[in-house]
Amino acid sequence: MTFARQLMNFIEDVSNFFSNLISDIHTFLNRFLSDDIILIFGILIAAFLATLIFRAVINKR
Repeated sequence: MTFARQLMNFIEDVSNFFSNLISDIHTFLNRFLSDDIILIFGILIAAFLATLIFRAVINKR
C-alpha cells in the first residue's frame, strides 16, 4: 500500500470518527432539546470560541 493511499485512509477514518461523534452528540441532545435550540447553542459556542481566538491573536501582537 502506498503512502498516499494510507494517508487517504487515515483522513477518511478521522473524518468518519468526527462525523459519528457529532451525530452521537446530536442524538443524545435531541432527547432533551429541539433542533432549533441545539442550533442556537451551536452558534453561541462558535461565536464564543471565535471571540477567544480573536482575543488571543490580538494579545500576541
